[in-house]
Amino acid sequence: MRVLPIALLLLLSTFSVGCLSANDSDDGFDWPDPSENRCNLDIDALQELAELREGVELGDSVSLDCDLFIEGFDAPHHSLINPSNGDLWIVYLSGFIKSWDGGNLEDVADLSSLVSRCHMEQGLLGLAFTDDPNMVLLSYVEDGVCEGENQSDLILSYATVDEDNGKIDAENITVLKRIEQPNRNHNGGFLLHAGDGSFLWGIGDGGGANDPDSNGQDNSTELGTILFFELENGGLVPAINDSSENPLILHHGLRNPWRFDLDTEGRLWIADVGQNCWEEVNLVTIDEKANLGWAEREGFQTFYEGASCSEVADMADPNYVDPVFAYPHQNGNCSITGGYWMDWGPEVLQEGYLYGDFCTGAIWLLKESHEESVWEETLVGYSGGMIVGFGEGPEGGLLVFHWTGEILRIS
Repeated sequence: MRVLPIALLLLLSTFSVGCLSANDSDDGFDWPDPSENRCNLDIDALQELAELREGVELGDSVSLDCDLFIEGFDAPHHSLINPSNGDLWIVYLSGFIKSWDGGNLEDVADLSSLVSRCHMEQGLLGLAFTDDPNMVLLSYVEDGVCEGENQSDLILSYATVDEDNGKIDAENITVLKRIEQPNRNHNGGFLLHAGDGSFLWGIGDGGGANDPDSNGQDNSTELGTILFFELENGGLVPAINDSSENPLILHHGLRNPWRFDLDTEGRLWIADVGQNCWEEVNLVTIDEKANLGWAEREGFQTFYEGASCSEVADMADPNYVDPVFAYPHQNGNCSITGGYWMDWGPEVLQEGYLYGDFCTGAIWLLKESHEESVWEETLVGYSGGMIVGFGEGPEGGLLVFHWTGEILRIS
């Protein structure tokens, strides 16, 4: 696939290292101060933000409403509609799961005793409903000692939902798989139900700057991958027939796949958080394995420690699948927060891939142009805060989750 010329030509004058980290020793990332701007999706804001990125087309006028949905509470980052009753489940890094029925916010689970919050990127990271209405999958970094080297594994588990009260008991959780994490950042952890009883689980490269253990290109480790599995007899089995060393691994060569989504054609959109220069949007399938290139590639460039962000794109390497789009660390942009392929929600946002930037709160929509395999980015607006996630809301609304706890609704 070809990519936008803008992604190839931008020259960067300044940059910061992109990852959700509050500890300089992990990745060299300087944690920004929380934004206190207001959500602004009118045409003037679209024009102003479009000017931040050379070559971005404003496109048609976008008219959307943005309002505060729920007041702040300890880093919410994802939401799902409970298929059993239609209630909205909200996932918090602190270990809480809360349910919104349209009028009340109630606790579904308090897993705070199970999860580590030693680091900004740790906590309860993923939730997926299964085909069994009384069972959910959970992904989290287990509680551990905060001093010294990391001793907390990334955990995949299942939990039983009480039939009577609809709650999850922290004492009734079964561990399915552990991933040893060398460092406290780059955990990934997102879970996605892929249909027909199969699931995708994202796992970061193990953390630290520049992939210090070379996990991204190490086929013997599950770090830096997306696993594709089904549940069988209390364990995981590969979702596709494969004769490789680890058939659970679908894609590898990833740095920190914080979010991904399937579109209506079965393609997988992966937002992979970058290192020094580029934030990636990758497009692959779930029926064929792919190597996304980290840490040999970042964006469209060959990666090496100290590489200049001002370099133009290198020639594509046939051993790796380059992203369909990448944006630079420029004008405050620092870390991609992946969203959704929009086949729902506000009509103006449909038929494109929606994502944002953690630091600036900018939100974009990526659509395929009339010219085949060329992707064009349109600026939707600015959320007014640090975007840590997106989610589906009631009546098809799009929810935006801020690091500072606010949940916004765009409709």
